[in-house]
Amino acid sequence: MSALRGVLAPYALTRILTAVVALAAAALFPSPTICPDVCHPSTNPLLDVATRWDSGAYLALARDGYSAAVPANNAYFPLFPFLMRALGAPFGGSDDAYLAAAVVVSNVALLVAVAYLFALVALDREGATGSRAVLYLLVFPTSVFLAVVYPESLFLALAVGSVYHARRGDWLLAGALGGLAALTRPFVGAALCLPIAIEALRQSHVRAGLASAAVAPAALVAWLLALWRITGDPRAVLTAEESWGVRPAFPTQAFADLFDPRVYGFPFLVLFSTIFVAVLVALSWRTLRPSLAAYGTIVFLVSVSTGSLTSAPRYYLTVFPAFMVLAIVAQGWVGRAYVAVGAAVGVILTAMFALWYWVA
Repeated sequence: MSALRGVLAPYALTRILTAVVALAAAALFPSPTICPDVCHPSTNPLLDVATRWDSGAYLALARDGYSAAVPANNAYFPLFPFLMRALGAPFGGSDDAYLAAAVVVSNVALLVAVAYLFALVALDREGATGSRAVLYLLVFPTSVFLAVVYPESLFLALAVGSVYHARRGDWLLAGALGGLAALTRPFVGAALCLPIAIEALRQSHVRAGLASAAVAPAALVAWLLALWRITGDPRAVLTAEESWGVRPAFPTQAFADLFDPRVYGFPFLVLFSTIFVAVLVALSWRTLRPSLAAYGTIVFLVSVSTGSLTSAPRYYLTVFPAFMVLAIVAQGWVGRAYVAVGAAVGVILTAMFALWYWVA
């Protein structure tokens, strides 16, 4: 029962707070005069505030699929729009049906993700630490992206689940979830091969574990080949990401124009969140198992190695080992201070997201 409260109570409270803040912001403040797409993609208020920025690309993919005609959308991976289409089509296949499906997927996946996170922490620590890890993730300032038409929750559920089952020696499930994660977020999903392989070696289950580890990179390669066939471009994902200004780069490159207002609207949010997560990732090598520390390090390095940090505070949501470390080191007043600051900043960013400000 305490485990249930440790997951359900913070999940329910933060989901209600997110919805109330977004709806209130849209109702109380004037609509933007310039939007990157349709300013109000739905007449349903809740679906409307959940559909901003990249959400439009996922809606287009659910509706129209991949093609060479819209190359920029090929940067987005297929599992999330596939689920939008699979769940929305039986209800008429309208844009609202697809958006409703996306919101359901995001929020159900988030519940699965925090349940897995609690269970993963409980393998090595007491239940209170698992509850803190769940709460600390849910109040991270950019947690609005865990409730809207974005794939962060889905990826998080699959990634945490994959590592959890690797810890348990459930190699078939670990591999299957890793493969699905690789079809949800570019490249970081394939990195799940690393913690699975490390756990296989630590548990002396080399053959089964390494076969499980191979599923995620194999799924990535399969998708790249499928996209090549669809678009005729063997570099379709890289071509699409380059059109968004994203390309591999040394992490220092992303800091070069950090205080250029033409690039970063909230440089201090980017800077502080990056330093914060970097410290937690470094501490993970002393507080967590090598499989978790290695995965957290890889995801963090990928997040800061795209030549820009404009989306990094959102990407940090999926560095779940960082929240496990935070739950271990931040107790008492330190933990309460983090929750207060994170929730306060999160309320502001949620309102800004609903009003079409670029958050991450």
